[in-house]
Amino acid sequence: MLKLPDDLSDGTPSSPYPQRKSPVLVLEGFLRREELAQQLGCSPRTIDRWQAMRQGPPRVCIGRTILYNIESVREWLRSQEEENSIA
Repeated sequence: MLKLPDDLSDGTPSSPYPQRKSPVLVLEGFLRREELAQQLGCSPRTIDRWQAMRQGPPRVCIGRTILYNIESVREWLRSQEEENSIA
């Protein structure tokens, strides 16, 4: 009787290559300027204006592509919180 290796006993073929569940995306966790503008409900031009005045969230420029780290944007949003004070 032929003895099968343990990894073949369930009927699935064995592969010499490891199985990848899902590809890791390099830009995962980043937004493009247009996507950020949509999320914040403003125009991309408003975000450009914030950057010119050094008031907007930090950004990364790769060539002409402007990217925003989602966690950095969240930190920036938290820093923009103001306490409402009744005078």
